[in-house]
Amino acid sequence: MDRRLTQSRIFAFLITATLAMAAGTARADSLDARIRALLGNAQLKGASVGVDVVEITPKGAVELFAHNATTPLGPASNTKLLTTAAAFEKYGPKAVFKTHLYKVGDDLLVIGGGDPALCDAKVLSETYQKPTSPTAPFEAWAEQLKAAGIVSFRNLIVDDRVFDHTFVHPDWPADQALSWYCAPVGGLNFNNNCLDWIPKVTAKGVSIELIPVTSYVSVAMKATRGKETRVWLWRPTDSNKFEMRGTVASSGTEPESVSIVDPGLWTGAILRDVLIRNGIASSGSVRRAGDDERFPTGQLVASHETPLLAVIRRANKNSVNMMAEALCKRLGHDATGKPGDWTNGPAAVTAYAENIGVEKDWLTLDDGCGLSSKNRIAAKAFTTVLAHVAMHPQGDQFVESLAIPGEEGTLKRRFNKLPVAAAVHAKTGHIAGVSTLSGYIDISADAGRTRRFAFSILCNKYQGNVNPWQDAVCQAIYEWAGGK
Repeated sequence: MDRRLTQSRIFAFLITATLAMAAGTARADSLDARIRALLGNAQLKGASVGVDVVEITPKGAVELFAHNATTPLGPASNTKLLTTAAAFEKYGPKAVFKTHLYKVGDDLLVIGGGDPALCDAKVLSETYQKPTSPTAPFEAWAEQLKAAGIVSFRNLIVDDRVFDHTFVHPDWPADQALSWYCAPVGGLNFNNNCLDWIPKVTAKGVSIELIPVTSYVSVAMKATRGKETRVWLWRPTDSNKFEMRGTVASSGTEPESVSIVDPGLWTGAILRDVLIRNGIASSGSVRRAGDDERFPTGQLVASHETPLLAVIRRANKNSVNMMAEALCKRLGHDATGKPGDWTNGPAAVTAYAENIGVEKDWLTLDDGCGLSSKNRIAAKAFTTVLAHVAMHPQGDQFVESLAIPGEEGTLKRRFNKLPVAAAVHAKTGHIAGVSTLSGYIDISADAGRTRRFAFSILCNKYQGNVNPWQDAVCQAIYEWAGGK
């Protein structure tokens, strides 16, 4: 072999490699300059901001930009990304939640597995591919009971012991307890554990339509006719005795939602109501299984399954807190063999994150959805988890569980007219003083290849609305990476 030719080739290779490294450095500097220029925005004066950007490659995540990336900050609903990723990787995308109905002697026994979407109208409509009532699973159970020759029962026993009975997190905002996003979380759940209602105007004044009609709640009419509709449902902290207050100018068309007390008994009462309406008589009542109560082997008469991915999508796309909390508590139950709660659940999510490379001092979890103001998570923790789950053999299914700009979900009105909108899957997060955005940007490259980036943008104690600023950071990443 010609020694001079070999040396020439080596020299050419070194020159090429050096130029490539220099080009890569220039590109990195360019991204650094773009984002740091945005960090000078007046809205961020005095704010705490953490930003981390990585590129996900076959060999792992490559750091591209970091600003306070390992400083734990308030994450708000970005917390759901850790909870849903932990559930996705532990159970796998084909997993299902199961709820069973047994006949035990003269009673019916419903055993919950913590399914938060057992009777979620959106998930059911997607499953059946048509608009569906949240009572649809119970209607189906009624038919199965009659087909089995069961036309009466005594008591309906609710076994929701898969989770504890602290249904509402003690650190959630007490003044928002009736809001749908503060709904309780149980081992058995119905319709996001909310009562849906529509105000009505009648010839005699004002009335209300309840969805569903149920014996579990009562509504005292305190509202009156008025020139404008400003109406709400109120209840005491520990009671399902509601009052409709305010004024009603005309009948509503879209239901409002208000949280209820005790999801297990709520679910059991509605199931009993549905069975009775379908001709299956009950001579008893609804009661909860005792903490140590054991039942003889019964006859399995009906079951319902909800795909795990359907729950993950509801948690991520629509930011439904109780969906994420049910995943969190189920992870805690399976990790300890004890009822899932707000100690073993966050501990299980934390253990998952640390096991895949998140440092201990990057993460402090108080719940699984981010509603608690005590959560603290670093931007680097999010990109570490996002990169890891994206590299799962079915990781694209997790990526697709996140919201897409301009479509259904929490990004529907984000990224207005920005080219990056077509490349984003992300999760928003907002509580008082906290605005966050974390997710993925996919950009087409040469030879049909896609470059995937994970990012996390955490803003605390900012001024005004920083959503457009966060969108601009994503646009900067997109432009730097060659997106068009």
